[in-house]
Amino acid sequence: MTGRTRRVLRRTLAFLALGGFPLLVVLSYRPSGARTLEAHDEVAETLLSESKGVRDRLRFEDFDYSENNAGAEVYRLRAAEAIAFAEGADRMFRLKDVTFESRDASTSRTVLVAAPRAEFVPATKAFRVFEGVRIDGEGVGIRSVSFRYDPTHKLLVSEGSVTAMRDNLFATALEGSVETAAGVIRFRKNVRLGGADERGRRIALSADEVDLRRGGGFSARGAVVLKTDELLLRGDETEREPVGNADELRARGSVVAVLLPVRGQSFGSPIRAEGESLELRRDPAGAPTSLLLSGAPARLDIPPAANAGARTAIASDFEASLADGILKRVTVPGPLSLAESAPEARPGSSAPPAARLLTAGSGQLSFGPDGRTIETAVLDGGVRLAEGARTFVTAPRATLRATDESAVFAGTADAPAHYEDEKTRVVATVLTWFRRDERIEGAGSVKTTFRGREGSEILGGTSNAPVSSESDFLRATMADRRILLTGNVTAWQEENVLRAQSLLLDDLDRSLRAEGNVRATLRRRKVDPKTKIVTVETVAASGNVLTHREADRLLRIEGSSSISSGTWVMKADVTDVVLGEQRTIDHAEARGNVVVEDRADLRRGEGSQATWRPQSEAIALVGSPATAFDGKGNRMTGARLTFQKGSGRVDVETGPGIPSQGILRPEGT
Repeated sequence: MTGRTRRVLRRTLAFLALGGFPLLVVLSYRPSGARTLEAHDEVAETLLSESKGVRDRLRFEDFDYSENNAGAEVYRLRAAEAIAFAEGADRMFRLKDVTFESRDASTSRTVLVAAPRAEFVPATKAFRVFEGVRIDGEGVGIRSVSFRYDPTHKLLVSEGSVTAMRDNLFATALEGSVETAAGVIRFRKNVRLGGADERGRRIALSADEVDLRRGGGFSARGAVVLKTDELLLRGDETEREPVGNADELRARGSVVAVLLPVRGQSFGSPIRAEGESLELRRDPAGAPTSLLLSGAPARLDIPPAANAGARTAIASDFEASLADGILKRVTVPGPLSLAESAPEARPGSSAPPAARLLTAGSGQLSFGPDGRTIETAVLDGGVRLAEGARTFVTAPRATLRATDESAVFAGTADAPAHYEDEKTRVVATVLTWFRRDERIEGAGSVKTTFRGREGSEILGGTSNAPVSSESDFLRATMADRRILLTGNVTAWQEENVLRAQSLLLDDLDRSLRAEGNVRATLRRRKVDPKTKIVTVETVAASGNVLTHREADRLLRIEGSSSISSGTWVMKADVTDVVLGEQRTIDHAEARGNVVVEDRADLRRGEGSQATWRPQSEAIALVGSPATAFDGKGNRMTGARLTFQKGSGRVDVETGPGIPSQGILRPEGT
């Protein structure tokens, strides 16, 4: 070593000691080139100007610094030129043409930062890059004017607006940061993200904050709006997480989602979901496959179908499964309300279309291939279906079918099903409503009340009084206004009662037909022709078949018919009862194997035809011959016998070829 060399070395060491830079710092940064007392042309003019007035400084070319942890490199900082000087108690480096490289030791993932300028503080390991920063790593490119690096959290934070590109995604924000260890890019304030995701599906996202994670996952917060070809989503928070080849979307806070069919499907089947939280799983094509929706309450809007209007379902929770973006099944574990707007008028329908409202304790809806038609709805717990303002059905359970547009409402003996409209009220264990055919059927302990448009009459009752019934089965068709009752039928209107095995009421024809062990009770008015005093008597009728038509005011009983009033009984093959005005009986005519009995006087008559006239209290019996008997063994025959009620008298008349005969037994014989 020459003397000149020794003098330069002593001067350098003295300068370093005076400046406070340990030799270890110089060696650890592995500077390239030589420290100079005067600035050379190679050192940037900006660095020189920034260091004016600073006496304690060092200048470098090809600056290179690495940070290690347990023998593994954490990051590496390089620059074309550098100047080091004291900054308070710390040392600072000003760098030019900077490259920062961060490597995750466990995954070997690398982030590269490049910028024209940087500031570096060795004591804190923090640095700042500025004047146009480029960050690249794992297929992501980020640009901003300036970034600060926080080594504690391994976080790069922008000091201005940020743009980013990853594959086919492009994002902008007023602020941004990069978490190098976790590989998360955080965008803040007025975030806009668009382009195509990792599977080439179009996407557009806006929010106040967005965190973009490795593998395509992201979380967004604040006025989030997400758009894809199959989905429009709005909420306070949204998160996407890849799951294999599929993905899962979660949203919270005032969530509104519109689910569109996949490409190639009709646009007329969008589904709108609204609630406080939403979980949506999608297949590799981006089509939704399952939906969980919750709220207080949540809402699901279903587009109109062929025979149904637009529907709105409201509940606390919905669980839905979809295929190709259209609904297949919706399960509602709690209380449900389903409102439907009035559908289009059906050709030939007698009733105008009306809005409908369905409520239940829980339910499951199954949809047809169009995703709009409810093929089956299974409902439980306090089911109520209302159509318009005057028609409703209630039951503990119900099943709705779209194939035949029917609804089955099931109850129990203690809690039966109920149907009611402006003309009909039905209670039964099971009620079936065929809406297309405008038909109601009931089974099991059926109870009805029926009033036609003009008011029905049964057995000549008052037209404005309702007709009530009990039976095992009911069928009511609204279009032709007919009611069929079968099985232990009892029908009544005011005081008139009819019992049979089957009863058909025709409100259009104003008629009825009862069959099978028919028994009728009529309360009729009777006016005394002399005194004009009105009394009410009970007339009982029975037979195999009973028919009544109001226009004819005729009540016909066929097959072992029987009519009784007071002590009078009249039996025959067929009996016609002609009704008079004001609920009276004009007369009754019996034909075929006629038997007349007066049980008070123990009188009995036999013939082929009999006529009873209540006003005159007489029965005329005709035969070939007609025969009369009394309880004493007396016997009389003739062509015509007239029995006078209450007098014990019988008038006998002859006819062509029919003489009068009598057999009288003396008293005591």
